[in-house]
Amino acid sequence: MLVIYSFLITSAVIFGIGIYGFITRRNMLKMLMSAEVMFNGALLALLALSRASMVPAKGGILALIAISLAASEIGVMVSLAILIFRIKRTIDVYELRRHRG
Repeated sequence: MLVIYSFLITSAVIFGIGIYGFITRRNMLKMLMSAEVMFNGALLALLALSRASMVPAKGGILALIAISLAASEIGVMVSLAILIFRIKRTIDVYELRRHRG
């Protein structure tokens, strides 16, 4: 049981690092990477809790589905960031907010 708690603490630390990176960054790609770090922390907690349950296979299947959805999300978001950079010549979110409209 102590191993599960260590995984949960590690996932909370990873999630906290992702939140800090998301709040302090202005670059859209760095914010996306921080969001993925938060997602990985949540996924680690999901896998740790599924390992503790009676049917660990369901948690693993759910984790595989979540990883595939995250991979497709990254592809879409990076292509949007590239498109925004080509149009506005910046991916700084504060600069983009100024050019709204």
